[in-house]
Amino acid sequence: MLALDFAGAPPPVKYGYPMKLRVPTKLGFKNPKHIAAIFVTNDDPGGFWEDQGYNWFSGS
Repeated sequence: MLALDFAGAPPPVKYGYPMKLRVPTKLGFKNPKHIAAIFVTNDDPGGFWEDQGYNWFSGS
């Protein structure tokens, strides 16, 4: 879910201004804090936590 609005106003910086990305299937430590880019691919690009040895879905 991409949220551009929080209680009728843009979300504050602590909640991800200017846009918050919510990924409900991820544990808190794997939720994105800041969005630098969005891209769509058929390949698995990996990720920071996956490179540290955690599984993609995490917690399971």
